[in-house]
Formats: sequence, C-alpha cells, structure tokens
Amino acid sequence: MDTIFSSASSSQKSAIKIIRVSGRKIEALPKVFSFKPTQPRVASLRKIYDLDKKIIDNALIIFFPGPATVTGEDVMEFHFHGSPFIEKKIYDVLAKIKGFRIARRGEFTKRAFLNGVLDLTQAEALNDLINSETESQFQLSISQYEGALSKKIQTWRNEVVYLLSRLEALIDFSDEELPKKIEKDFNFKTLKILNEMKNSIKQSNYGERIRNGFIITILGRPNVGKSSLINHLSEKKVAIVTEEAGTTRDILEVMMDFEGFPVVLNDTAGLRNTKSKVEKIGIERAIEKAKNSDMILVLSDNEDFSHPRLKTLGKKILVHTKSDLGMLPNKDIFNISVKRNTGIDELIEAIVNYLRTLDPKEEALLTRKRHIDAVKKSIDAMNDLLNINLNVNPELASENLRIVAKEIGNITNVIDVEEILDDIFSSFCIGK
Repeated sequence: MDTIFSSASSSQKSAIKIIRVSGRKIEALPKVFSFKPTQPRVASLRKIYDLDKKIIDNALIIFFPGPATVTGEDVMEFHFHGSPFIEKKIYDVLAKIKGFRIARRGEFTKRAFLNGVLDLTQAEALNDLINSETESQFQLSISQYEGALSKKIQTWRNEVVYLLSRLEALIDFSDEELPKKIEKDFNFKTLKILNEMKNSIKQSNYGERIRNGFIITILGRPNVGKSSLINHLSEKKVAIVTEEAGTTRDILEVMMDFEGFPVVLNDTAGLRNTKSKVEKIGIERAIEKAKNSDMILVLSDNEDFSHPRLKTLGKKILVHTKSDLGMLPNKDIFNISVKRNTGIDELIEAIVNYLRTLDPKEEALLTRKRHIDAVKKSIDAMNDLLNINLNVNPELASENLRIVAKEIGNITNVIDVEEILDDIFSSFCIGK
C-alpha cells in the first residue's frame, strides 16, 4: 500500500501549515529531507532540505508510530511556516519518492476505518463534525464521533447474535418441541429489538434535519413581503424586491442558524391566479416545497391568510407583515415589520421553540439514508421472524436473524462493496 501525504491545513497563507504523511515508508523521510530522526511523539525542530540539499525551511517534525495513530499506520507531520511556496517545495520532494503519492479525498479517514481505528458511523460523524456550522450540528456529530450510534448498533447486533446462537442450539436438539418458556423469551427479545428499531426510524427525520437543515417555507400572495423578510433574516439581498408582483418565479434557498438550529429558509413564488406559464410552475413548486416542509410561514399584509390546502405535518405560523401600517389584534398571528425591525425576534423565538419540541432527546440517531435503509431491511426481517413457527421452520428463522445481523453490521463495519466505501469517503475534504 502506498504511503500517502496531504496538507492538513488551509491552502491560504497562514502562520503555520501542516503536511501529514501516513504509511509504511515513513522511516525514509529523515534521509530524504536530510534531517536527524526524531523521538516518537516528540515535537523536534529540524532544518529540512530538498533533493539538491538546498534548505526548504526550519520545520517542527513529529513522528507518531502506529498503530496508535490517526490512521493506524506510522504517521509523520511537518509543521512549517505558512507559505504556499514552502508547501509546494515539500510536495515536490515527497512526490518524487517511490511509493509516495498525494492522498485522495477522505483517504486518511478511510485508512483509519480499514485499520480499525474508527467504524463507519464514527468516520461519517468526523466529516459532519468538520462541516458543522451550528451548535446542534456540532453536538450531534461529536456524540456520533464518540460512538453513541456505534454502541446502539453493537447492542442490537449482540442481541441478535444471542438469539441466533440460542436458535442454532435448538436446531441441534430439534427432536423435542421447543419449551414454551424459551419460545416466549425468544419472542419477547425479538419484539424488544424490533420496537427499538422502529423507534429509531421515527427519530431519524430529526437526525437528517440536524445534518441538512430544518426546512421552512414562506408562502403568501405576491408583494406581501416574503422576499423582504428573507433578505432581512439573511442580511443579504438574495431575493429581488420590487413593487412589481410575481418577481419571484423559482424557489430561493438560504441556509441559516436559528439559535443553534440549522434552517433552510425558502422564498417562493407568490400564490395567485396567473396566465404566465413560468409563474404557474413557480407556484406549483412553492406548494410542493411547502408540503415537505417542517414549518410553513404564511404571510399576509392584511387579514387574508388563505392558502392552498396542504397535506403536510409541518407547523403553520401566520405572519402579518407591514404591521407598521396597522396591527392585527390576534394572539395567534405574529405582527412584524421589516421596515421598523419589529416582531422579528418574537417570530424567530417561536420558530426555535417549535424546533426544540421535535428533539427526541436521543444521542444515537440515524443520520444517513444508508443507516435508515439497513434498519428498515432489518425491521422487515424481524417482522417475518415473528410469523415463523420456531418448531416447524427454525432454519428459516435462523436465516432471518442472519439477515438482520448483516444489515445492522453494515452500518458500522461490515461493508462488502468497495463502491459504498468510495461514496462515503469521497465527500471528505482533502487531508482527512
């Protein structure tokens, strides 16, 4: 396996830059860069030279012997003055060494997985941690990185393996009918695992929303202030605001942080009867987006909050805009004015309070489609298991349990298809 290297810091100028190298040929680096070998895990200042013995920089060198490293392999880090030119000179030397190459996206973390340093859910959580932008994203990703989901999955798998071992033992002594007490205990444990899995599926929407953002869609007739509100909240002129009705034709999305909650705020086309084909498409998209939203802000600049009937579980909040021209005396309606910046904080507080009610108070959440698909397949197999007569078809029951063990095992470790690994780690940044 090649020894890989990559920058572990920003590509811009900085006080310090770091290049990380991982692999079996680390021991060659002192000779290549003409410096005295360092003690393991001791930061040592060394002059490093190129292949023509010309000085590159005074660098801080740290050698980490495997397997107790970030990748499970020998690792060496070069900490040097943050010039892109110095970085390039070090790259040029490393690239000329036989068996060395630049790391691919996520390859350091992939090696950590292959060497048993991390399981897949922890590797995914590490990527989420790096990309976290809000408090809730940080809290979820750090919990998963510390192994919250791994422990839950391993508990399920241990329980399934226990049931499988009991069943295999019974198959070996199948001359007698299964005692009622054992059969009752078997079904009880099966139902327990099944209910926990079903509950995890119910909570998975929250995990996905924390990763990708809660969807809030703004609906209303043209010129009621939808674009003005989204511009005000985002502090950017992302939407066109004019006196002309129907200026928003497509959905505009803005990612925001509402007191630690990631929110995707959608500005949509004004709802009205129109002959414009383009505007009609925009209105259809607005309605479709609202159907799949966690919250819908229905805006009006008068007392008319009528909108198309939507089959949605999303919470609706009625917002009276332009309240500087007159307030609506209704406690169920939020009066706001972008012009005077009034009522906005109260509206955000109501949104945040609702998002807090969605929190399942569970650290171990399924956060990816592959997690959910694996658990759903396990649930199907467990449901089938409950319908099998253990006295008549114990082998069939045993096969169902093997399916469950394989599916939930795939969430953390047992991946047979290389393409799945490539897909997971290709989303990582270079150097991780």
